[in-house]
Amino acid sequence: MSDVTSADWADGFTARRALAKSISAVESGGPEALAIEQRALQQPAAAHVLGFTGPPGAGKSSLISALLPHALDHYGAVAILAVDPSSSLTGGALLGDRVRMDYRHFDQKVFFRSMASRGYQGGIAAATRASVNVLDAAGWPLVIIETLGIGQVELEVMDLADRVAVVLNPGWGDSFQANKAGLTEQGDAFVLNKADRPGLENAKILLEQSLQCLPTATPPGVFSTIATDGEGIPELWQALSNLMQVPAGEQQSRRRSVAIMEGAKAQLLQDFEEFLASPAAASPETAPSEGAVDLLQRFYRQRD
Repeated sequence: MSDVTSADWADGFTARRALAKSISAVESGGPEALAIEQRALQQPAAAHVLGFTGPPGAGKSSLISALLPHALDHYGAVAILAVDPSSSLTGGALLGDRVRMDYRHFDQKVFFRSMASRGYQGGIAAATRASVNVLDAAGWPLVIIETLGIGQVELEVMDLADRVAVVLNPGWGDSFQANKAGLTEQGDAFVLNKADRPGLENAKILLEQSLQCLPTATPPGVFSTIATDGEGIPELWQALSNLMQVPAGEQQSRRRSVAIMEGAKAQLLQDFEEFLASPAAASPETAPSEGAVDLLQRFYRQRD
């Protein structure tokens, strides 16, 4: 087991090395990762979680960096989990959000972690959920998640974040049409970043028309920003902070439910992989559909 204790988490603003070790253990997976998350979930939920998603190149990292001073004024300290693509050689994170985000001068008020997706679907990493719970237990009042930005619909962040901001650019045009159902259903706020580019008004009209189709009394807000010079950032932060007024009990209930389901899936997958490696999984040549049914039937009989 890790030498990281609950006391380390409670002193999370200063015990940064212990916190980093906890998240590294969570990323490594296995029994220790499950034990760390279970201990983290014993602490009362208090952190707010804000997700940023959208296609690559939309400026999610720059937007988070521009919002950071406002977030620090409001919360006092902020933890950021940025999910990056994985190296095919090392499995580590590529792209280096540390370079794109200017957070170093905030000293101990910001905890930043770049996480490799390692092939996990949905725009986040497999360890993101547990890392959020660890950061919450460590006392970080706001956790920001930046999704991978793979250009596909990234719905997993909805299960982790209290609110999700979708970041787009003027001129996305037809590229948005293929994804708009998933994106508009998951966004609590929509940001047209790089608003100095041509096509802003047309993009805003198309986006607002799409949002009008949602079965909600009040469609999500649409905001225009230029993250690199701060234009529109105060207005966006005010809207996001208003949206973040979520009761702690609701946060804890949702995260615990997700943790239970994900834990059950991980255990089931592990059991099935062990079964596949056993002699009991060997079967005669059959049609794929018949063989799959037979394999599952033998697996379930063995579990009874």
